Formats: sequence, C-alpha cells, structure tokens
Amino acid sequence: MAVNSATISAQTGGARNDSTAATLDSPLTLRFVLTFDDGPHANTAHVLRQLARNPVQPDIKAIFFVQTRHPGGGGTPEGRSMLSIEQSEGHLLGLHTGTSRHVSHTGMSSVDLDRSLRDGKEDLYGITGRFPLLVRPPYWLYSPSTLNSYGRHRLHMLLSDLKAFDGVNWGNHLFRRWNFRSQLAGLRTRFMRDGLPVMNHTIPIVVTFHDTNAYTAGHVSEYLGLLIEEAGRLGLPLHHKPFFDSTQDLSEVGLRRAVQHPTLSHRPNVLLEAP
Repeated sequence: MAVNSATISAQTGGARNDSTAATLDSPLTLRFVLTFDDGPHANTAHVLRQLARNPVQPDIKAIFFVQTRHPGGGGTPEGRSMLSIEQSEGHLLGLHTGTSRHVSHTGMSSVDLDRSLRDGKEDLYGITGRFPLLVRPPYWLYSPSTLNSYGRHRLHMLLSDLKAFDGVNWGNHLFRRWNFRSQLAGLRTRFMRDGLPVMNHTIPIVVTFHDTNAYTAGHVSEYLGLLIEEAGRLGLPLHHKPFFDSTQDLSEVGLRRAVQHPTLSHRPNVLLEAP
C-alpha cells in the first residue's frame, strides 16, 4: 500500500510533543537532515559547492561533525580555514573528535574523553564564536559513561536514520540505491508502527555521509536525487523543500533528534532518537 500524508499523520502520534502535534488536517511530510562526518578535508569544498548549487534544491544546509585536531584536517591551517567557510555559508558545526586521531570515545578514559571534548569545544568556539551543541561519536559507539561525559559538557548526541556507509573509500557506492531503498523501507515500517519525532508538521530524517570520501564528495547531487527518487518509490510524502535550508531550523531539529540524557532532560525539545 502506498503511504500518503494522511496515513502517516494518523499513525505517528506517539512520538511528538504538544507544541508540534500534527493532525489529519495538517498532513505530515518528510525532510532530510544532511550530516557529514570526519572532515574537514580537501573534499569538503566539493561538497559545499554541490549543496549550494544542484538540480534538486539550492542552498541546502548541513551539519558537519568535524575533527578539530586531526593532522589531516582540523589540526591544520587549511582545515581551520575550511571550518570557517562552512560556518560562513550557514552550515552547522558539531563535534566528532577533539583528538589527533579518529578514536572511539568508548576506548578513552573518562579524563581523556573530557579533555578531548573540552578541546574540541574550544576549537570550534574559536572559529564560530559559540560552543557546539551537538556531538556524534566516532563509529557511532557510545556507552553510559560517554553519555555522562557529553552531558557534563552540555553536548547532545545525534545519531543517524540513514547511512551511506561511505566511511572509507571502497566500492559500497555501487550499492547506493539499494542501500537507501532498504533503509527507507525500514523507516516506512517504523512510521506505521511507532512514528518518529515531528517538528512543524515534518518528520526529520537524519542522513549521514562522509565528506572525506572522494566518491561521495564528487556525487552529492546524485545522492540528493537518489534520496528523493527512492522516497517517492516507497510512497513517502516529502516536504516541498525536502532538505533543510535554514541554519536555525537545522540547529533545532538536531536537538529534537538528539539522544536524551538525564542531565539535559530540562530541555523540552530534546527527544529520544529511535534506535
């Protein structure tokens, strides 16, 4: 059965709050939240150009989860310059690592993790003039201990709904259409079963790419079209602007979709991200 706006609206009531509750008179649509991990990188410039100018929707904004001290990225003058460009073009910077290596937070001591989070936050403050609110752990690995550390640093962990699985430069892009089709089909089932958080009558879907991947960086426009095509194939209703294009909206939806932590539970707009 094709999924239409009214169908989803009728069956996703459990995952919204009163301020954004949608009704049958206000059908729900989907919007994609684009995120990129592991940069900054020489490839990031290609990503930025295609987000700004592409056949699907101009001036798309994304969240970049960055490595602020990596010797091949944020730890170099070129990398810091790229972070400034991302900021100036209206993209949102989140923290990925504040260490010189791409190392799992779960493998670090509490002291070392706290130091790296503090360093990363200060690095980004020096570029943007504000501390980041969002963090994404390397390899998406986290534990109660790392969540406690994020809470102490007022960081909210944002994971993913859809992944390109492009963290390394290998041939997985050959299966990119099947990959997104299968993941979107799984999300369709979740819509019918439990629903997802709603913001302004839209369901934000977090998509993860890696701007360090040469193929991804050269084919962002193709990926944008592919997401729209596969959502349409499954009958999923999309917003008239299927990708977020406002920095403020991107920040708000990032917090809405972040994994809730007890020390941050006073924030009414932070909801639990579905596994």
